[in-house]
Amino acid sequence: MRRILLAMSLTLHDVSAEQAVMTWLIPDLPPISIRSNDKPGAGIIDKEIAYVAAHWPEVEHRFVYANLKRSWAMLKAGLPACYSFALINPERLKVAYIVETGMLPPLHLLARSEVAGALPLTRQEVDLPLLLSMHELHGLISEKRSFGKPLDNMLRQRPADASLTLTTINNYGETIFSMMLLKRVDYTIDYDFILSYYQSRNHKLAGVRSFPIANNVEPVKFGFACPKTAWGKATARKIDGILGTRDGAQAMRHSVEAWLSQDTRRRYADQFGVFYRRRETPMLPLDGP
Repeated sequence: MRRILLAMSLTLHDVSAEQAVMTWLIPDLPPISIRSNDKPGAGIIDKEIAYVAAHWPEVEHRFVYANLKRSWAMLKAGLPACYSFALINPERLKVAYIVETGMLPPLHLLARSEVAGALPLTRQEVDLPLLLSMHELHGLISEKRSFGKPLDNMLRQRPADASLTLTTINNYGETIFSMMLLKRVDYTIDYDFILSYYQSRNHKLAGVRSFPIANNVEPVKFGFACPKTAWGKATARKIDGILGTRDGAQAMRHSVEAWLSQDTRRRYADQFGVFYRRRETPMLPLDGP
């Protein structure tokens, strides 16, 4: 990891007062991001980055695809780059300035249909703590990924011998679904619209089902995370100012809702409305560390 960070530091510019380069760290997670010739395509954060870039033409925008572990290691090392899809939690706010860009519906448990009958369900909702105590089913999720406060707490409190593996693989959405088809993984945690995206590309995934998780009903906030340095603070404020307009808020909302079903948009319309009205003005505090 140290050699990776050193190599990256040689390719990222240490920009001070006059910034010349904006480097974006991007995960492989369609349709959150859809990689096209090593550049952002038509995914949610791709559209958000494109909006910022269009309103910040004075700098060169560069794109580095990296897994979560590598991206957060770079932020903690203070390298001048911003991670483009950070779910917000107290731990991350301690190590990064995070510019809120959007909201997503709660994550679901995605399981192979063959094991659905073994899931601990109440009113078709999964009891995740109970599932994590079961050894007959094997789960796989991405290391360093946040799933929102309720799920993060459940995962943190899982038994030491829980049959759950954490992985650092790139393109973890596609890879985990492939492992589910091979019956090497029984379940994962992700957004149901991500499952829908992959099901539209591979009919064999029709056998993977989506289940709500009990006590996990609030939408999840996400945004751009920049390092806790003078560069990171200035960059976060610049991005926050670009997004803090009615046009910026509408662009951020459309980037998300374009991928959601009508039912989902209707279910969370009030919460989304409150968030994106706030997004019409800069959201970062004027003072603070």
